[in-house]
Amino acid sequence: MLSSSSSRFVFFLLALLPALALNAFAQRRPDKSKKGESANGAIVLGELGKELDEFMSSEKNFPGGFCGVVLVAKGGDVLLEKGYGVMDADKKTPMPANALYDWCSVTKQFTAAAILKLEMQKKLSIADPLKKLFPKCPKDKADIPLRMLLNHTSGIKNDGGLDNTKLTDREATIEMILNLPVVTKPGETWAYNNIAYFLLGAIVEKVSGTTLEKYCVEQLFAPAGMEARLIGDPKLELERVPRDARGTGVQFAYGPQLTWGYKGAGGVVASVRDMLRWHQALAGDKVLGKAQKAEYYTVGKHDYALGWEVSKAAGELEYAHSGHTGKVVTYYLRWPEEDVVVALAYSYEPEPYPAIAARELARMAKKHKPAK
Repeated sequence: MLSSSSSRFVFFLLALLPALALNAFAQRRPDKSKKGESANGAIVLGELGKELDEFMSSEKNFPGGFCGVVLVAKGGDVLLEKGYGVMDADKKTPMPANALYDWCSVTKQFTAAAILKLEMQKKLSIADPLKKLFPKCPKDKADIPLRMLLNHTSGIKNDGGLDNTKLTDREATIEMILNLPVVTKPGETWAYNNIAYFLLGAIVEKVSGTTLEKYCVEQLFAPAGMEARLIGDPKLELERVPRDARGTGVQFAYGPQLTWGYKGAGGVVASVRDMLRWHQALAGDKVLGKAQKAEYYTVGKHDYALGWEVSKAAGELEYAHSGHTGKVVTYYLRWPEEDVVVALAYSYEPEPYPAIAARELARMAKKHKPAK
């Protein structure tokens, strides 16, 4: 038997539980997106949401049918968030809206943001030459600033013949990269370079005193309200990661652990909802300050900034990046002046190029008038 005081306490707890549950849910899903949500987490908001869904379901737009996840949002309103196809062909598991994808080279913007965060913390500058961080750096690379690594103008050879799975030692990887030849004069030529981002990931670790994985979670993802992790993180929910090749392949092209043949250049695993939250965080000051964001989007050559392609190719100021590893392709597009974001993750190699679909989705989303 409970005493009267105990009974009152139990009654108080029971009365409080709904409020606690509601508050917890609100913390998990802070976005203005509950309208149109289905039981499996998919969102198709209003008539425009239906138009977007029809676009994604069209064989004309996606030959063979789209297999993957998409999010389209404007002004904080999620117009479409939905999975298509299957995440596991053998089990015939439908693709959930909250599937987690390796965003491949879209990861470069997170590595760049980590470098800029260290700059905010006055631990380095993107103007720092390599010789400041690596006193034994060979002379031909000694004066290359971090900015040139970030915007693919360092001139360092990008050795695409590396066995990505065998670069397990950070210091050995750094030494290997610093001893690669310089094939073009630093600053003169743009050449996409994964090697540069392996080195940048290693720099984040050396300067911060922690792992790239932990630094990204604590300094970028958590402030942005993201659940994102890197490949190999024990907290990564593997049951939410689809198999590539339309559900017939593997979860990660280079295996379930990050090596220095991918780390820094790829490996961030996130949902499309996470990518919306990243867009929202960058619109404010939760992650980067004004000066660092100005650097983030400053173009060097070939419309490339620091982990972003920046252009007005579609008639709008556009920040975008693609990713491709194994049989996974990703595309992330933001129109900051319109507050439009499109996140696309494919479980196959699509034709046509994803930018075409992303821009059409953005044009459609632009018509939406968010409630004030």
